[in-house]
Amino acid sequence: MKKTLPARASLILIALLALVLLTCQEKIIPDPESAPVITGFSPSSGVIGTPVAIYGNNFVPPVIPRAQWLPNTSIVKFNGSLAVADRLYQMDSSHSVQRLETTVPAGATSGKITITAEGITATSLTDFIVTTPVYVPNVTVTTVASSTSDTVKHGRGVAVDADGNLYVTNWETYTIYKITPDGAVTVLFTTADDSPRESINFGIAVDNNGNVYAAVGHTICKIAPDGAASTLAGGDTDGDADGQGVSARFNFPWGVAVDAGGNVYVGDMLNNKIRKITPDGTVSTLAGSTGGFADGQGANARFGIPMGVAVDAGGNIFVADNGNNKIRKITPEGNVTSVAGSTTGYNDGSGDTAQFNAPYGIALDAEGNMYIGDGHNYVIRKVTPGGDVTTVAGSTHGFADGTGASAQFGHTRGVALDTNGIIYAADDDYGKIRKIVIN
Repeated sequence: MKKTLPARASLILIALLALVLLTCQEKIIPDPESAPVITGFSPSSGVIGTPVAIYGNNFVPPVIPRAQWLPNTSIVKFNGSLAVADRLYQMDSSHSVQRLETTVPAGATSGKITITAEGITATSLTDFIVTTPVYVPNVTVTTVASSTSDTVKHGRGVAVDADGNLYVTNWETYTIYKITPDGAVTVLFTTADDSPRESINFGIAVDNNGNVYAAVGHTICKIAPDGAASTLAGGDTDGDADGQGVSARFNFPWGVAVDAGGNVYVGDMLNNKIRKITPDGTVSTLAGSTGGFADGQGANARFGIPMGVAVDAGGNIFVADNGNNKIRKITPEGNVTSVAGSTTGYNDGSGDTAQFNAPYGIALDAEGNMYIGDGHNYVIRKVTPGGDVTTVAGSTHGFADGTGASAQFGHTRGVALDTNGIIYAADDDYGKIRKIVIN
């Protein structure tokens, strides 16, 4: 006799079969060739509001065969908190890599980043770490000069002399301006009609006699208080050579510092070296070789785009190693060590637990504390001689005077200190010179 299932059992079996089919169907919907993939992100940590670039592919819309900006239609979350991502970038014509730009949203906590495109979700392999800055207490930020004229509209370097006069490099007008304490502005030096040396790169320093040293093109210029200029070292073309005066060669020198004896120190950016120039114009390489990262002696050390430099009373050189996101120290004998910094990010802490994001300018106070223009974190940082890093002022990108975290900066480049310990910073994005007082 043929047996049949009870009606209830038949219905249950049909339901189970339908569920299996539906589950299988759901599993085969995603196309591995078009599913989103997160290959990385930068920086690895930051505060709420930090800009983050996420790398990968298939973030939609469909790739097109040329590099360009595209509208974003995918959903981005930081550990479940929804972020706003306005656009993504198709990075090359092979359409193998896309970059999606977003910011860490309010309420986000440390965890994975996810991107959902056309119903398919990709998850980052590592966590993004949401950090909380440790602020130096009692800090006030004001603006001492602004872009009402071209004076600081594109100002990147800043220095201050013993009388409180500010010197600002303007890379677009090829001019160095002098601003007196009462606000009077004069042109100290310009190369607008001197095409081989026309660019004012960034670095500027002033000695005890009021002489200004500036990175101009591929040369280091010395400018007397009356504006008379001469080439201390370097030539019209780039290169890499030690030597005397114009026989020496630099490749886009950036940071400049001068010691009490008139020796000038240069962050030779594209040569990845730190150079020393004696008062008679003799150039030697203090440390560095090819690009990369390594502590060590002289040529055994390696830098990655060294920018701001500063020198203390003992002849030690401190470097904002922009590409390596580290602060480095070089002894007078050329031994290089790392003071603070690690991977790209934002974290206050000690030594290699601290993180920077493209440090530019650096200045020293009488106690050996360093003040850093942390460019892509939009803040000013303090580094003690022992490597403890805290935040002086700033928060998210923007412009606002105020106290501590309520102040906002754009990309801070040059940093200088006067004899009273007051910090001056060139806010490149907003064309302003900011004054930072620690009370």
